[in-house]
Amino acid sequence: MEIYDYVTDSAGNHITADDIVWMLQACVDAGLKTCYDKIDTITKTGDYTLQVKLKQNVVGAFETILTSTYVVSKAAYEADGNDFATQIVSTAPYIVTEFTAGSTMTIEKRDDYWQKPELIPAGNAANVDKITYHVITEASQAGIALETGELDGFMSLDPNTATQFVGNSTFSMIDTPYINGYQMFFSGDPSRTITDDVNLRQAICYAIDVDGLITGVFAGYGSKMHDSAANTAMGYLEKWEDEEYYPYDPEKAKELLAQSNYNGEELVLLAGSNSTMQRLTQMIQGYLAQVGITVKLNLADPALLTSIRLDGSQYDMFINTVGGDWLSDHWATRYDMNAYATGDACARHDEVLADMLYSTWTEDGFTEENIDAVHNYIKDNMYGFGMVQPSNIDIWRSDIGLTETVRTSKGSINWAASVYSE
Repeated sequence: MEIYDYVTDSAGNHITADDIVWMLQACVDAGLKTCYDKIDTITKTGDYTLQVKLKQNVVGAFETILTSTYVVSKAAYEADGNDFATQIVSTAPYIVTEFTAGSTMTIEKRDDYWQKPELIPAGNAANVDKITYHVITEASQAGIALETGELDGFMSLDPNTATQFVGNSTFSMIDTPYINGYQMFFSGDPSRTITDDVNLRQAICYAIDVDGLITGVFAGYGSKMHDSAANTAMGYLEKWEDEEYYPYDPEKAKELLAQSNYNGEELVLLAGSNSTMQRLTQMIQGYLAQVGITVKLNLADPALLTSIRLDGSQYDMFINTVGGDWLSDHWATRYDMNAYATGDACARHDEVLADMLYSTWTEDGFTEENIDAVHNYIKDNMYGFGMVQPSNIDIWRSDIGLTETVRTSKGSINWAASVYSE
């Protein structure tokens, strides 16, 4: 890799290959994401060049590493001495001028941004001088803030709140497919009876009315999934949309349940505690009760969820929202038995699936035939059930003069890079 020789951070530090090597190695040492697990060596080859060698040739892995790594100067990080807990120094076109954890963050355009205007991509443009972001987790409060003018726009508005703005000329709204889906993953830990009971896992899927979830939880803003990965992932096969994928069939669910080892015991469903997850899990609990499956909800706050989500002994089912730019990203995050100390993301050790994944990840192996084989293996064994791919709803006041929207890689509007009238 070669970097520009005139990059500076917001503290005035000149960025060289030493900074990139240091940052990459810090990410590897900290195990920040599974993509860093794939790095073998990081070597400086010149003042502005470096080489990153991967352990294996995995489709999309190098791109994921690049887009996951933020450029920070080693000098600024060491001078701070507090892991940037109270300030942020970066190479971005904005600086953070105000920050209150869990509440607000204000960014302002840098006068000394290093990149030449003609080389700035549309997605990195700084077309707004100052933006203040507000964290509002309660859907109704978000609606009130928009109506009162406290907010000019909102990213990923709750569908049930968005419905109140339909037809209101004061606001403009766009909904697009989100890159993450709402999926149910099943424990692979030996201590849970569901681990070795494919009939029970399949019965659960047939018992869930996904159309009902889309209407009842997402106000119609969403679509049925046909894989545990969203259809925006590179490598996703369009033909899956026409295949049968666990349609709502309570009688089929009861038939499979009778063939399973389930004896009426309470199954634990783990999920987050936000309002969407509360509605979603309560509906699923109701659907499963109708076919004779008893479910206990464990709706955990973010800290607790993070601490137990990889421990399959803590649950039978886990609802998560997992995306991935590539199918290989999604598979690595969820199904690689060597990804975590406990196995895959649900503590499963499936060597057959691991071999299939590894052969598919290569440039030569990332073929439609191999991709389809992995899809069918996961679907038949029902390790992960894709339920709803929600719409991403962005809304803004029409009087802010937004004339051209620019999207982030996640699908939401990039408010800083979008174009506005004078």
